[in-house]
Amino acid sequence: MPVMNYRKGTEKEKSWIIEETSFNEKYTGKCESVFTQGNGYLGLRNSLEEQYVNTVRGMFITGTFNKASKDEVTELPNVSDIVNMEIELNGERFSMNENNIKEYSRTLNLYTGETCRNVLWKGKNGDIVHLSFHRFVSYENVHVIGAYVEIKPVNCEMKVKVVSGIDAQVTNHGAQHLTEFSKRAFEEKFLQMGMVTTESAVSIAVSTVHKVFQSGKYTEDAASKIIDDRRKIHTEIQLVIPQGETARVEKISTVHSSRDLEYVASGKEPEGENVCRDGLDNLKEAEEKGYETLLEGSKKVWEKIWKKQDIQIDSKEDDAQIAVRFALYHLQIMVRSEDNRVGIGAKALSGEGYKGHSFWDTETFIFPYFQMAEPKTARTLLEFRYKGLYGARKKAIENGYKGAMYPWEAAWVSDGEVTPYVTGVNVHTGEPMICLTGVIEQHITSDIIFALWQYYAATDDQDFMDRYGYEMTIETARFWNSRLEWIEENNRYEIRDVIGPDEYHERVNNNGYTNRMAKYTFEKALEILKNINDLSEGERNKINSLYDVNKLIEQFEDAAENIFIPKPDRNGIIPQFDGYLKLEDTTIDVVKSRLLDPKEYWGGAYGVASQTQIIKQADVVTWISLFSNEIDSEIQKKNLNYYEPRTEHGSSLSACMYSLLYCKCGIPDKAYPFFMKSASADIAPGGKEWAGLVYIGGTHPAAAGGAYMVAIKGFGGLQFNGDEISINPKLPKGWKKLSYKIKYRNKIYQIDITEEKSEIKEIK
Repeated sequence: MPVMNYRKGTEKEKSWIIEETSFNEKYTGKCESVFTQGNGYLGLRNSLEEQYVNTVRGMFITGTFNKASKDEVTELPNVSDIVNMEIELNGERFSMNENNIKEYSRTLNLYTGETCRNVLWKGKNGDIVHLSFHRFVSYENVHVIGAYVEIKPVNCEMKVKVVSGIDAQVTNHGAQHLTEFSKRAFEEKFLQMGMVTTESAVSIAVSTVHKVFQSGKYTEDAASKIIDDRRKIHTEIQLVIPQGETARVEKISTVHSSRDLEYVASGKEPEGENVCRDGLDNLKEAEEKGYETLLEGSKKVWEKIWKKQDIQIDSKEDDAQIAVRFALYHLQIMVRSEDNRVGIGAKALSGEGYKGHSFWDTETFIFPYFQMAEPKTARTLLEFRYKGLYGARKKAIENGYKGAMYPWEAAWVSDGEVTPYVTGVNVHTGEPMICLTGVIEQHITSDIIFALWQYYAATDDQDFMDRYGYEMTIETARFWNSRLEWIEENNRYEIRDVIGPDEYHERVNNNGYTNRMAKYTFEKALEILKNINDLSEGERNKINSLYDVNKLIEQFEDAAENIFIPKPDRNGIIPQFDGYLKLEDTTIDVVKSRLLDPKEYWGGAYGVASQTQIIKQADVVTWISLFSNEIDSEIQKKNLNYYEPRTEHGSSLSACMYSLLYCKCGIPDKAYPFFMKSASADIAPGGKEWAGLVYIGGTHPAAAGGAYMVAIKGFGGLQFNGDEISINPKLPKGWKKLSYKIKYRNKIYQIDITEEKSEIKEIK
């Protein structure tokens, strides 16, 4: 692994700087993800300017999808690359993979969003030069990306050639999503490429301009020319730098698309040429301001964000503080709060993994952050799911059910299910591995409803419920009612042939988590229908016009009362599904020894874990964590102790649920390693970049959300009851103080917890 330093910052920058202290080409993909930059509209992997074999370049616009061919599923397209910059130093190509690096450091300042790479490079002829690369994605003007490189020869005069511009040859691991419709240079310096997605017809304009400075002064003397190539357009800059002096090549870029909110406000979809024009106009304005001014504007926005969202930890070690801030940084850059057409992908905007699709990750793991930190964003995420009712109803019909059956993977709100049918090759059989999650991993339908009602409890947003929430709840309850099977010999309703959160075991009956979440949906639908007279006249009339209310009450009461919910056995263990406790009881190491290929998927019909009690991630533990008030504390502890050694934690979603439940059981010190596993999912060594043979590189947004949830609800002990909030903190050893802010029912609270006392203070 690359050597990472989390204690780089001092004084005001303490616990704000992530540093990579050495370069290893093997880990370029991993580090590109760690240093990802963005603003909710744009996500930019921190690829290095020069090219390496393992580079995975990526720039993504939120909520933009395309289908590469009729046989592909909808995915988030990789937009033209504006990072690539080829540099020649006295005729030698700048690269860092030939043992020519004397000093190296790459940093991400979490407080400002700026990255900086400093390299002391020695050429084959003995020439030594210092290069400093800086980059940021603006949070003030979400379309703007700023970058520059400073070059300072140490022991010689340096002839420098820089080739930099726009490269539209990038793909999504081979899938081409963009077609060029325009490639132009304006005023011999402003470069622009207009692209359009091949199937969804989204126009995208990428524009860039370069400025050269020598010894701190802008110069037009650097020889330059425009290079026009296939799906590329570049500027070539040549200059001579005297020994000891510094030259700077500044690059400002803009990215616009026809889906931008600015166009939505106008009420019409713009033509590609209009998008190009607006991109160019924005670029010219940005060029006039320059890098420092643009960065300063972005820093001011970040400062406001951190003032509201920071979690402060005073502990004997700094790793927890930097890890939490890293998680908060990535949570903040993954979605735009104003856009309800957009969900959060499993990798957010950090990579192509999972094709940019939204899963249950959003509602179960990420949503608590926005619910308590940015309720406005939480609402837009739920509105996205409301817009997805069309696709959910479509999926229900296609599968022979009623109501709304939410897609396991979602992209465009109208798509319905977009889970790939095949996810690689089974190493045991050589046959394509069929992906069943899109059909039978159905708990997401209730996960959405759970988040919805948590939001309502925290915000008292009646407008949301009237417009969207009641309809979503009733429609999903209708799905579950049609999904239940009455099993006569057992005298109960069951949910058979499903996949629970633990995806290593497919086609199981009565997954406890799934069944309890379905029951929750019935309970909330009944809460609406039985109290229909308390609703507004408009909402009451709407529901009465759509449904036979009395019939639904009868059906949902029957379902809620008679659905099977697994109970603890005589040892206090809740079986994850029917027959789980009869499977081979073995160890993770034994199962791992049975692998034919290190990248082999453990689950499925032939997976090494499928006939054992080894599970992928928290399943029963997730159920208990969410419904801990219903389950005796001793039963909670017994299930923690039983399931944890049998959990492979093959998903980054897993550790936080163990951590949360350990906190609820009053065992914070056991919770702490799992908390750090979540908070450090990206910055710690290791981590999966492959699921079977499928590349899933990028950050882990759900782990970041899980870390936040554990910090304030686990260690912080945050609890809600009507209009009141309370805390029952359980600080781990070594934590002297924990401070954070939350929003609850239109009020902002400052919460300070020490070993001696706890304080809740309303600050607005």
